[in-house]
Amino acid sequence: MQVSEKVKSAYKADGTTKYLTITFPELDLQIEPKDIHQESQTLTESIFNKDSIEFVGCIASKYGIKINGLKADVKNKKIIVDSYTEDTEDEPVRLFYGIVDSAKKTSNKQVKEIVAYDELYTKGNVDVSAWYKSLPLPMTLKDIRDSLFRFLEIEQEDADLPNDGIMIDRQYDPNTMQSLVVMKSICQINGAFGIMSRYGKFAYRIMGDIYDDGTYPGVDCFPGPTTFPGADTAVKPTEIEETGFTYYENVNYEEFNVKPVDKVTVRQSDDDPGVTYGIGSNNYIVQGNMFTYGLSKSTLAQVAENIYNAVQGFSYYPYEAKNNGLPFVECGLNTVSYMMVDYDATYSDENTSGDIIYEEKKFPILYRNMTGIQALCDNYSAKGEEYQSEFVTDLQAQIDLLKRNDTTKQYVDDKFKDYDTKFDDFAADYYDKSQIDDMFASGGGGGFNVESVAELPGNPDNNTIYLIQGVVVVE
Repeated sequence: MQVSEKVKSAYKADGTTKYLTITFPELDLQIEPKDIHQESQTLTESIFNKDSIEFVGCIASKYGIKINGLKADVKNKKIIVDSYTEDTEDEPVRLFYGIVDSAKKTSNKQVKEIVAYDELYTKGNVDVSAWYKSLPLPMTLKDIRDSLFRFLEIEQEDADLPNDGIMIDRQYDPNTMQSLVVMKSICQINGAFGIMSRYGKFAYRIMGDIYDDGTYPGVDCFPGPTTFPGADTAVKPTEIEETGFTYYENVNYEEFNVKPVDKVTVRQSDDDPGVTYGIGSNNYIVQGNMFTYGLSKSTLAQVAENIYNAVQGFSYYPYEAKNNGLPFVECGLNTVSYMMVDYDATYSDENTSGDIIYEEKKFPILYRNMTGIQALCDNYSAKGEEYQSEFVTDLQAQIDLLKRNDTTKQYVDDKFKDYDTKFDDFAADYYDKSQIDDMFASGGGGGFNVESVAELPGNPDNNTIYLIQGVVVVE
């Protein structure tokens, strides 16, 4: 988030008075700071929360607050939260934009506890199968994503994504299709983390060049009162004044870097060799993406190269940190730097002065949990393994169901659409023709009728055998 140096300094400084403005725009209702219950604010944001990194995201942010004397019914209403300080009221920092999921009265009945999520939480569950069937495919991936978000009535931040130009043809005829799966597929095929911005727009955050191109601003953090275990953390006043970050409570990090991706494989399943770009050993596998199914090998090669260019170079120390809260810091948009004691240099024979020597450690913010209002506190973290593990993404199960649904529907159509001409072929798969004739024969020379139906009728005919059409429904 782009904010002025005045705003940054205000939140970094000790003793700054902070305020919240909470608005329910559909009710034309604004909550005054005096009606907000103590230090009850919580905000959780994340673009990645697994051990093995996936460039997908699409994780809903969660906001919590307690409000005194709130009588209005705010459940399912939009909520907007802004923060400001005594000197920056004209430059509020947007904290959250979402929908209230629950509003419960606490035991004393005077305080309502609000829990809200951004729109991924609700609109991610929308069935978009009708939307998909209506697409005039083939279309570019960009046209598809623009159409999807128009259908969902979600605005996107402007972005030119690596595989926007890939042409996508029709591959599925689903009964149901969850919008979140489509969003994840769009992000995965572009090597991007998807997230709802604090202004209610869907944003794509590509991290491959997070340390190199200047796009992702850093926040400098120097040691303060309590910090890295065992370290002498005295900091000169001029250092604190220059950085403005008064303290961090602790930073715990792994001694290894998560190695950058140096190879990308795009495939549909474990049994599919797929297409690979790159010659390294740290292979990032894109598997089961609905938009890669049915593409030619030459197109898949271009897709893999474009993903590689988006994700290569992203390397970091897995870590957890706790420090005073900075509302303007966002997941996937900022890195944070801590000056850590360089033990090897400090206690080396070459350091004859005995001075403490610091080294800078920089971390991306992939997960954050912010709590409090006046005593604002941030917890940042980033998980990760040193070498990328092969894994099956959560998109795989969905793509398998889609393909199975198409296969089953085709089977039903082929076998049952015209029973007079196809039943013998169908029956021959399981019985000899003579067995079928015996099975359907009736005393006195009569016989049974055979009908293919979607479901058993309410008043079945005693002389009719009903073949129930089986269709796998994608949930």
